[in-house]
Amino acid sequence: MEKIKALLLLSLFSLMGTSLNTWADAMSWNLARDVVFIKESPAPNSPWAFMQNASGLNNPENYTLLPFFKADACGGKPATCWQDPASGSHVTVHFKTYTFTGNGTFVIAPGDVVFHPGQNSQTIIRWASPIVGEVNVLGRVNHVHETCSDGVTWSLSLDGAVIQSGSLAKGKGAVFSATKVPVTKSSSLYFVLDKKANFSCDTSTIDMLIAN
Repeated sequence: MEKIKALLLLSLFSLMGTSLNTWADAMSWNLARDVVFIKESPAPNSPWAFMQNASGLNNPENYTLLPFFKADACGGKPATCWQDPASGSHVTVHFKTYTFTGNGTFVIAPGDVVFHPGQNSQTIIRWASPIVGEVNVLGRVNHVHETCSDGVTWSLSLDGAVIQSGSLAKGKGAVFSATKVPVTKSSSLYFVLDKKANFSCDTSTIDMLIAN
């Protein structure tokens, strides 16, 4: 799995192309690359947002922004995070290698985007299109805390219409992709992570590239 992940990351960064100065003028939007540079929430003009859904109905109308943001130092660690401490839903990027120990062990590499569903809520990564045209999407989601989990489910949707979805057993991963997805400046792509029966130990990582 690590070899596949490394190859995917290499492909993602080789496809990024020239990084321009504004989000709207960019030729590509790479989640890991872009999140590292975010220092405030909401980040000015950023297409990325981090959300949750506690309604029980998977519809963008029910998605709300994660209420807590901390840049550069989150939970005493060199990390930037968006989270809801009450639900446990969060999205985090670590700037140094992070080794979790407790109920099992796993390692997060610097720059990895880590997320976890809430106890009774989905965790959502949103990309709001700054362009009119077509985009291609390539990514990988990995479940990394396999000790006490029953795995997670995921979906990629455009404005609520599911493009792809899947179910991951604990410790497993999946590639997702979509080509020539039509978007306008009112379109949004959503990646939704959800628990199965058990909320515990559902830490996952995600790589995602969107390019036009």
